[in-house]
Amino acid sequence: MAGALIGEAFLSASIRKMCDKIGSREFLDLFRGKKLDLSLVEKLKLTLMTLRAVLNDAEEKQIVDPAVGSWLDELKHAVFDAEDLLDEIDAKALRSKVEAEYQTKKTQVKNFLSTSLNPFYSKGMEIKTS
Repeated sequence: MAGALIGEAFLSASIRKMCDKIGSREFLDLFRGKKLDLSLVEKLKLTLMTLRAVLNDAEEKQIVDPAVGSWLDELKHAVFDAEDLLDEIDAKALRSKVEAEYQTKKTQVKNFLSTSLNPFYSKGMEIKTS
C-alpha cells in the first residue's frame, strides 16, 4: 500500500512538472515559431491539471476498489509516455533556440569580418565591383 501511495505521489509530481514545461517560455516560443495553435497548449495544460485532480481522488478510492489501482498503473504508463514526448519537444525547442543564436552570431561575425578587416572599407564609403 505504501508503495502505491509513493507511486501516485510520483505521478502527481510528474504531472506538475509537465504543466511547468508546457507553460515555459521556450515551449511557447517553439509553438509560436512553428505557427501552431497556442490554444492547444492551454487545452493540454488544463487536461493535465484535471488529471491531477482525478489522480488525487483515485489515490483514495484505490483502497476500496482494486480496479482503480489497475487504472492508476495504466495511467503511470500514459504519464511516462507524455513525459517522453514533452522531453522531445523541450529538446527541439532548445535546439531551435541554439540554432537561432548560432545564426545570429554567425551573421554578426561575417558582417564584422567583411567590414572591419577589409583594407578598402572606410565608413561611408561603398566598394564598387565591376
